[in-house]
Amino acid sequence: MRKMADLSSIQRAQAQAQLLLVDDDVALGELVSEYAAYEDYAVATADMGELGLRMIARKAFALVILDVMLPGIDGFEVLERLRHFSDVPVLMLTTRGAASDRIRGLKMGADDYLPKPFEPDELLARVKSILRRIQPSVNGLRFVSIGDLELDERFRRVTRGGEIVELTGAEFSLLQLLISRPGTTLSRQDLIPRVLSRQESGIDRSIDSLVSNLRRKLGPFPDGTERIRSVRGVGYVYVVAEREAR
Repeated sequence: MRKMADLSSIQRAQAQAQLLLVDDDVALGELVSEYAAYEDYAVATADMGELGLRMIARKAFALVILDVMLPGIDGFEVLERLRHFSDVPVLMLTTRGAASDRIRGLKMGADDYLPKPFEPDELLARVKSILRRIQPSVNGLRFVSIGDLELDERFRRVTRGGEIVELTGAEFSLLQLLISRPGTTLSRQDLIPRVLSRQESGIDRSIDSLVSNLRRKLGPFPDGTERIRSVRGVGYVYVVAEREAR
């Protein structure tokens, strides 16, 4: 079971702005560390998945950059083990940007992905985007109750029927957008920039994967109907009467 990260640990990690890069490419580690320093990030490195897991267990990192291709256990196994004890945001690095790798990573709990090779500036832009999404808001806090679902924006916590639903940062952001406009269809062009901070492309199925995750984790309404409905050729809608949101 994934554990809910408490607010104080998130704030400490963000204040320290310490990232962990799990990748066996030494030159890449040096390059990322150099660029990250300009953004006031400190970067620790691990060249094997097992070492990365031990470091995460001992220290609160703001974000983990995780390569798929690692010696020993690969990035997917690292992510699977990681999610048993930590909710730290994970940005996965995938070789050749294979769609199957991206979808698999998102389903397993990654918050975003970046195909290799990449520009260091883009990597850091993705890092900053993820950290903005997960940072608890200080002003304008909202608690949304919609049917049997409750969403607390301050702690980025979702419950269904009183039970905590464990979501990744990207899944939470997507659900937050959908229930902010219940009954309204939101297109992929609307969702991808706001959830994943990049522009929509015709072959990008990331939002579809995230919706699939949400459907599985939230389950249907008590009467068996689907909470999130696909609108063919357009996007997705959270199915609920407007008057139910408050």
